[in-house]
Amino acid sequence: LRESRRLIEGHNSVLVFTNTRPTAEALASRFRLWDMGFPVGVHHGSLSSFARVRAESGLKGGGLRGLICTSSLELGIDVGRIDLVIQYNSPRQVTRLLQRVGRSGHRIGEVSRGVVVVQDPDDALEAVVIAARARRGELEPVRSLATPLDVLLHAAVSTLLASRSSRIGDLVRVFRRAYPFRNLKEDELRAVLKFAESLERRLVRVADGEFSRPGSQERVFSYYFNNLSMIPELKQYLIVDDSNVEPVGVLDESFVAEYGEPGVRFVIGGGLWRIVQVYRNTVYVKPDEDPLGAIPTWIGEEIPVPFAVAQEVGRIRGRAASMLGSGASIDDAAAELSREYGVSAGTMKSALSDVQAQVREGLPVPSDRLLTVEAVRGVCILSASFGTLVNRTLARLLAHAISDELGHPVATSADPYRIILRSEDLAPERIIELLRREAAGDLEKDLREIVEESRFFRWRLAQVARRMGVLEREAEVTSSVLDKLTRALRGTPAFEESFREVVGKDLDVSRTAEVLRRIGSGEISIVSMGRRDEPSPMSALALQQRYLSLEPAAPKRLRLLALASAKVRLLSEVRTFTCLGCREFVREAVINELDERPRCPSCGSGMIGMSEHPESDVRRALEMLASGRRTGIVGEIESSARLISTYGKPAAIVLAGRGITPSSAAKILAKERKVSDRLFELIVEEEREALFRRFSWK
Repeated sequence: LRESRRLIEGHNSVLVFTNTRPTAEALASRFRLWDMGFPVGVHHGSLSSFARVRAESGLKGGGLRGLICTSSLELGIDVGRIDLVIQYNSPRQVTRLLQRVGRSGHRIGEVSRGVVVVQDPDDALEAVVIAARARRGELEPVRSLATPLDVLLHAAVSTLLASRSSRIGDLVRVFRRAYPFRNLKEDELRAVLKFAESLERRLVRVADGEFSRPGSQERVFSYYFNNLSMIPELKQYLIVDDSNVEPVGVLDESFVAEYGEPGVRFVIGGGLWRIVQVYRNTVYVKPDEDPLGAIPTWIGEEIPVPFAVAQEVGRIRGRAASMLGSGASIDDAAAELSREYGVSAGTMKSALSDVQAQVREGLPVPSDRLLTVEAVRGVCILSASFGTLVNRTLARLLAHAISDELGHPVATSADPYRIILRSEDLAPERIIELLRREAAGDLEKDLREIVEESRFFRWRLAQVARRMGVLEREAEVTSSVLDKLTRALRGTPAFEESFREVVGKDLDVSRTAEVLRRIGSGEISIVSMGRRDEPSPMSALALQQRYLSLEPAAPKRLRLLALASAKVRLLSEVRTFTCLGCREFVREAVINELDERPRCPSCGSGMIGMSEHPESDVRRALEMLASGRRTGIVGEIESSARLISTYGKPAAIVLAGRGITPSSAAKILAKERKVSDRLFELIVEEEREALFRRFSWK
């Protein structure tokens, strides 16, 4: 944080890229906790358009010195003032690093400049490799799905907006001119159209080499316009503490689809929880104390690290271990490798600190050609430098094989350098045997069965079913609905497209097959470190730092942190304030900047209301009111003005809470009228209740 602040203060305008939304929010919150006046904002896709536009305007106008963002600004901002990009933690891919750093120095003759700020050896060595590959021009190839059937159906139906029917052969010739459909066969399009015709609410009619509207054009138009985006529409699950039925937070549908099994531990908001059950749109949990193998809830957002990057990281570790094993000092090893990779010797030494600790204990160092397996407190850790997608594929293969043997599901998680399997009955030697057995098996045949049985496949199937008109966008997808959907769609284009998406986006089958072949031939070795009381240094450092230090904070400390975070969040909120007396004063302002008793600078009235809408929308609503037309914005301003005129600034703070209505705000203010810790406690409590009500209503 100190280094990031130093860099921001030393430049005109700085973009600080993070890889996930929670990291962006956490970083912004820490800056505000440190210094409420420090001019940084936050920008990501989950914020309202008002908040995003205001953040961009602040950066362009110079009001903000730094903007903490995700990929939401990776492509869409060209501001000449930006003279530095900070990448917080490894960018994970060469293309990401170049694209993000390219946002700076956006003027003729300027040079784009970027700095990667890292926290642990995994990220440090990964960033060193990515920067070196960027200088060598070794970018990742673009991966695209060939002949996506959901896109094919949507494009075919789009032709029925302009005419009642289209000829299948003509359409095939048109589609083949687009690269993803260059190999499209007429039979494939015909099968997709026949599937659309077979739906209960049919999308098309097919006859004599052409297809037409199903009768009602309303069905065609609603399907087309409801599916303009192929981006999955994510629902959220409420997390409820099973011991007291208190809301804890929310989980994205994709996380629940992959990890939502009883017994799985996860981290959210600095707390550690274990899943008891998933029922409808609620995940019931209990507090847990053992952080080993717990999964951070933002893992689904992480950018996958490519196989080639992870292999090069493993190669450096192997070389460093060899040098240290031959008697070289860590300084000598770091100096030699730093010259090769164009970084300082100090940076390389820090990146190799876990390798040094591993060698010092006399333990094998996992590399590009050596896998290690260890068992610690019911968790098996397989260290493998194969990248995100290959490790995810291997994790599913192993989990399936182990579950078959033990007769119960095995919780797994994977990162680019290790696979974690949770089972009290599992020994490292058994993992090695299973890997060698898989090396001799038929990967593609085994994988099809594994994928089709997985929860994640069923989530993909639900998304494809929505995009292909089987499910309405607002349909609730419960476990029983998914079971029926899986049975009903087996053998259809929707089922095949879902399988192709999982294999094409979430896994890497071809490289996994190559890895298994190399394991089978002995080119890649596997070593057991047996059962250990504590993780080996390389596993421990990664688990502690990558998974949030995973030392659960004491409840009292968690409460204080939550309260402090809520305070800076609420005081940093921006609202549009309006005078209902003269209706002339309309201004966006940060709540922290309000006077204790806000008054209109034009007429002196205390009837100041506030709105979440931008200033332009509020002015338009006031113009409409002048001509006798009331809008919801005016109602929002009037109800808030009554509270602010009575209670002052504390009312504005309460009304800025998530999901807090004017009636709820009035109850809070009746209990606490001053800006105090008690007020923020009441706001946080009401925000939890509002969250609970929202999901109960759903």
